[in-house]
Amino acid sequence: TTSRTTASSEESKESSDIVIIPYTEEAAESAETHEASSSLPSESTPDEIPHSEDAVNLIATAHSLIGIDFVDGGDTPEVGFDNSGFVYYVLRENGYITCPRELTKQSDMGTALSYSELRPGDLAYFYADDMTTVGFGGIYCGDGVMIACLMPGTQVKEINITTPYYTSHFYRGVSLF
Repeated sequence: TTSRTTASSEESKESSDIVIIPYTEEAAESAETHEASSSLPSESTPDEIPHSEDAVNLIATAHSLIGIDFVDGGDTPEVGFDNSGFVYYVLRENGYITCPRELTKQSDMGTALSYSELRPGDLAYFYADDMTTVGFGGIYCGDGVMIACLMPGTQVKEINITTPYYTSHFYRGVSLF
């Protein structure tokens, strides 16, 4: 279970160990150019309604960071973000001070969800190309879109996760609410 308490971003952080799993530019370009998959789950999320005001705030924080550069090891808007640093920052800014910094640990928080169970405000995690390790994740906004900072050379942006690449690489969703 994830503890939640109000905290400022200046409070001490948990371990800053970072595990970076390669996410190739070729895969990203392929994922962004494919049209929506016909193999999407048949169940859709009812009305794409966020779980709560907390979920709305998570999404608003994520949106406010769009355009910030990827920086390996980064976890603040001033420095930039890597993938897990982005999720870490968004959650901590919204009071989730026990959010781990490491990607795999983040994907183990909260309640596990299937692709079809994702609701706005949930976290979405995907396999790396080796399909054995968690490679990246982001904040799900609804309508098949998440916000994330995926890899070097990119920025925090909205990503369509309904493409064949993302649907085939889905690892798990995480609900904190």
